Amino acid sequence: MNVKHIIATTFAGSFALCTLAAAGDATPVPPAFVVSQDKAQLGADKAALAREEARLKADERTLDRDRASGRMSAMSRDEDRVYLDRQAIKGEQGAIAHDKPGSLQSKSDTAALARERAQLNADEKTLASDTRSGRMSAMSDDSERVYQDQQAVKAEKKVIRTDRTTLQSDEKK
Repeated sequence: MNVKHIIATTFAGSFALCTLAAAGDATPVPPAFVVSQDKAQLGADKAALAREEARLKADERTLDRDRASGRMSAMSRDEDRVYLDRQAIKGEQGAIAHDKPGSLQSKSDTAALARERAQLNADEKTLASDTRSGRMSAMSDDSERVYQDQQAVKAEKKVIRTDRTTLQSDEKK
């Protein structure tokens, strides 16, 4: 056996014994200190809840304003596809209105209009399905932010309940 290996093994063993001995000598923490730490944590979590609720209210106001003004950030990806399909149909109808009746261009535009209507129908079904099932593609960016804020508020409330329980149990000790 190598001398370095023996020394390293001995050193590691003695270090482990010192660590175990030090862990046994841990001084108990006074209950008043634990209670004060619990109260401080509860206060910090209440402040975090207030911030999350303020962010939720701000995002809800933004969603309402964007929806009222027709901004695209208030539209989901599915709603956006339906909107673009409707715009394409309007464009094709305008093109057909300017075409000479019976011309090759008119026939081509009429076929394109049928394709656009089929696409609109498919996208409307997708939107309805995604909305019913609660898929995120049926949510706008603003709605997604509001949803995330609601989840954060819910999580903070759960943390506060846990903090109160911990505080009550520490006060009884």
